[in-house]
Amino acid sequence: MKFKKQNQHGAWAMVFMPLVIGMVAGGFHPAQLFYMAGWLMIFFMADHVLFFIKKRRKGECGYLKAAALFFVLSAALFIYPLMVDYRIFFFFLMMLPFGAVNVYFASIRNERNIFNDISAITIFALAGGGITFLNLHVLSWPVIFVIIISILFFTSTALFVKTMIREKKNPKYRIASYAYHGIIFIIMLSAHWILALAFLLSLVRAVALYGRGWKMKQIGILEIVHAVWMTTLVSVHITNFM
Repeated sequence: MKFKKQNQHGAWAMVFMPLVIGMVAGGFHPAQLFYMAGWLMIFFMADHVLFFIKKRRKGECGYLKAAALFFVLSAALFIYPLMVDYRIFFFFLMMLPFGAVNVYFASIRNERNIFNDISAITIFALAGGGITFLNLHVLSWPVIFVIIISILFFTSTALFVKTMIREKKNPKYRIASYAYHGIIFIIMLSAHWILALAFLLSLVRAVALYGRGWKMKQIGILEIVHAVWMTTLVSVHITNFM
């Protein structure tokens, strides 16, 4: 059995931010703690499976054994949440087409493709929607809001990271990043000033840091700080105005 260490700092933000916002939006239920732990196990499972598919070398089956272990743990942890509301299972069914996209890009070893990023982002956003639904028991605006805000935020992160690392010399990505961040900020400003403030940091860092030559570790740490900023302000908005 082989275990893969997750060394991408930004990935941890993608795991936990939608869940935390979802718990704020839907209210707290003890089953959400099991949901969160189970989702972490699913994340580890998927990470090991995709790594195995990408490598495809003899002797790497240990990663599949580790994935099987994480699956069993996740299944056990989700027993209680499913007893509270079995319909959260449909959120996981909705993830499957996007998971298939991730499998495809892993098989061709092109995991940095923007479409692969957006597919993964959608999966994490749906997880946030599921944890909101777990306490509300209805597909209402808070559930939709958590999914949308998560997709918008992490798409901004994906574009920013690409302009800083792999596509830093590609003017098309720079223009796309600037345009995206500007449009999202205007939309949020028209919705509420707290949401605009939440996305202001996204806009500022996309413009101010472009071409600065930051290393991947520095960017990852920045995105964790950024996710905390976003989570805090979005939670304030949810608590006071939703």
